[in-house]
Amino acid sequence: MKRSRAVSVTAVLTLAGMTMVGCAMAGRPTLEQARTDTEAAMQRIADEIPGGVVEVRTPDSAYLACDRGGYYSINRWAVTPQPGFDGEAFVDALPGRLGSDYVIAQTVDIKSPAVAFNHASGAVLDVKVLGTEGDIVVDLLGLAPCGDGEPPNE
Repeated sequence: MKRSRAVSVTAVLTLAGMTMVGCAMAGRPTLEQARTDTEAAMQRIADEIPGGVVEVRTPDSAYLACDRGGYYSINRWAVTPQPGFDGEAFVDALPGRLGSDYVIAQTVDIKSPAVAFNHASGAVLDVKVLGTEGDIVVDLLGLAPCGDGEPPNE
């Protein structure tokens, strides 16, 4: 039975919530640490994709300002799986394979196999399987928690 899949709007909601609450939580990470932790959480997901080849597609404007001089880091990857990849089965099994650091977030219905997570590091992660047979990509979007420091000049 083909079920409707869901993907999170929590990246936007969390961003808005963290901005309103202020990302001035005691002991927040540095921007670099927040980005590194988010990329590690994304890599853990990418490692679950059979034969996955990662292409970093992070946008040029990959940082958004938050309260008191901090920034959020936006990270986007496209992972090309091996031929024969079953996106729906992958999304169904993924939450159980990742462990307790990945908690399924609030979701909305969409047509593509998808799941969204709140990670223990504070990152918000969206996983969507896009494309058709033979041209499939797993889209990973990671929003790092607010971190102290300035974005690098790239």
